[in-house]
Amino acid sequence: MSEKWKPTEEQNTGPISRVSEFFIDELNELQEELECPDEFIYDFMEAIRNRWSPDSCHSQARNLKRENPDRY
Repeated sequence: MSEKWKPTEEQNTGPISRVSEFFIDELNELQEELECPDEFIYDFMEAIRNRWSPDSCHSQARNLKRENPDRY
């Protein structure tokens, strides 16, 4: 069994922090525009999160693409 991947400190303070702030800003804007409750944003994020589940077809396709870059 492989060890769970962990980002470096540089990755945490760089791209991960930047993308996190971007997502939060965008979700705040979406919520203001739609005037929707937090529950909607929560469910919306869950739907996005599911695309990265190891069992999702999206995740499996990304893995195949990584393993066979010349084929796709």
